[in-house]
Amino acid sequence: MTTLGAMLGWLTAGREASGTLGRNNGGDCRLRPLPKEEIYVFVKAIDNTKLVRVVDRKDWAASAGVAGSVVVASLLLIALLLPGGVSLLASHRMEQLKKERAVLVNELRDLRSKEAALKSPEKLEEYAGDRFVTPAATAVVFAPPAQGTVASLGKR
Repeated sequence: MTTLGAMLGWLTAGREASGTLGRNNGGDCRLRPLPKEEIYVFVKAIDNTKLVRVVDRKDWAASAGVAGSVVVASLLLIALLLPGGVSLLASHRMEQLKKERAVLVNELRDLRSKEAALKSPEKLEEYAGDRFVTPAATAVVFAPPAQGTVASLGKR
């Protein structure tokens, strides 16, 4: 424990050591000693180990009621916002799939045009050179399709 005067001396010791008080030519401007500086600061340790806690049932029930109502209110809010969020996510996914379908359809059209250009008679003659001979119309035989492969209107 220490006195207030000792604490004041400790606080001002840094200024005296650095010489700031010696530079002042206006005289001694220090404060007078504190009144009642002999007062000691004493802190008493309090022992609460022998105290018994009083349980208040009404307070506990009120706290449980507030906690339960907060949980119910939050679940109700989630239940109200969930369908809108799901429909928003579903519409976003549908738009993504529509864009992807448009890209794939354009790619399919491009590939079909490239295939048609590669299978054109001019390209086939260019690839085959002298070995390609166009068959005569009488030399082409069209085979009838198999029974299970052709759709018939009578079997509905």
